[in-house]
Amino acid sequence: MLSKALVTGVYQKKAEELAKLPGVELLVVTPPYWTEARVGRLELERRFTTGYELVVEPMRFNGRHHLHWYPGLGKQMRRFRPDLVHIDEEPYNWVTMHALLQAERVGARAIFFAYQNIYRRYPPPFSLFEQRIYARAAGGLAGNQDALDVLRRKGFRGRGEVIPQFGVDPDIYRPLRPPAQQPEPIVAYYGRLVPEKGVDTIIDALAQLPPPSRAVIVGAGSERTALQER
Repeated sequence: MLSKALVTGVYQKKAEELAKLPGVELLVVTPPYWTEARVGRLELERRFTTGYELVVEPMRFNGRHHLHWYPGLGKQMRRFRPDLVHIDEEPYNWVTMHALLQAERVGARAIFFAYQNIYRRYPPPFSLFEQRIYARAAGGLAGNQDALDVLRRKGFRGRGEVIPQFGVDPDIYRPLRPPAQQPEPIVAYYGRLVPEKGVDTIIDALAQLPPPSRAVIVGAGSERTALQER
């Protein structure tokens, strides 16, 4: 499995669970850190690392979603000799194309992951990466049905499954006892304030509820001023 998301310790629980499956020998390749524009540098954590091998490989163009890649990935594949390579990346990124090529060189099949649920056309060479991935990957995983629909619309005809990227660990996230009295409904949103997130819909819906009701909106983005005015 190739995944920059697994620098986050809690996400590594997925790898532990996969490694528990009968007959599964798992290698996870991840960078020493990932730079995310909205949150900064995320250093690798080692939280759930039992039952599989976690290998750290340096990354080129760290923080650039479309351009990053791992120069040492081929070496790891030749050493591990996988049957299946799970590329935890969108099909239009160079890292996905590079990983697919490295998988083919060792005779492995490859699958990719897609969370992009908005139909977008990308310029070359990224559009070329997409079409080659669609034609040669053994399958594609989508985080939701809309993402799978986008893949189909863009020409992916292989096997596709809707499987969210990460589940919820009930030992960490569990229902809390509600307050004895809740005087008003509260809607909370935390994320980017951009058109595709639909925060304006939250505000419009809230306006139709009988008072008292309120929203707590936390985030930043191009729509912040417009949403404050709304």
